[in-house]
Amino acid sequence: MNHSAIEAVLFDMDGTLFDSERIWDVSLQDLASKLGGTLSPEARLQIVGSNLLNTVRIVQDDIGVHGDDQHLAKWLLDRTQELFSVGVPWRPTAPELVAGVRSNGIPAALVTGSYRALVDVVLDQLPPRTFDVVVCGDEVTCPKPHPESYLTAAARLGVDVHNTVAIEDSQIGIASAVAAGCVVVAVPEDPRTLPEGHGATVAPLSSITVDWLSTLT
Repeated sequence: MNHSAIEAVLFDMDGTLFDSERIWDVSLQDLASKLGGTLSPEARLQIVGSNLLNTVRIVQDDIGVHGDDQHLAKWLLDRTQELFSVGVPWRPTAPELVAGVRSNGIPAALVTGSYRALVDVVLDQLPPRTFDVVVCGDEVTCPKPHPESYLTAAARLGVDVHNTVAIEDSQIGIASAVAAGCVVVAVPEDPRTLPEGHGATVAPLSSITVDWLSTLT
């Protein structure tokens, strides 16, 4: 795949481009405390890449309490939005990668399971039109790991999804992109968290360049 063969690069947000999982650590533990418990490391790992409603269900199951999912999801969303507004840092080398994609004339999309209310907080911290298309978790009928998010991004960009590269960090996100037909690159902080047969090429985010992406088939 040469530069011209890459019709678009589709980026996940949390944990892939932005070091926002640390912020989620705080809001999730705040939710657990509100429910009278402490979130286990195993449940926290299970949450990575999950949608908001499933997240609050995992927290409740982990602690052993059950409440109103919608109410708790709104509480978690509001708390995380408050924390995001202080500033969401890029992961190291992520801005250079996005800039490299754009400078080569390749369309870029942000494809995230996070809700629009959170995504807009992040986008407000970036230069205008950093991404050509943004697909959020509450803007699709079936969020990740269903392929709808990636198929929607490709359709909005007017590209063949099979000629796109998706960059993800979580098992859930990788499954979504693979099912959509993207060429998938996984950039988890700990590759050991990925199951065998996930279907992605694993690489450190710091090593990824447009030239390297062009070698993928």
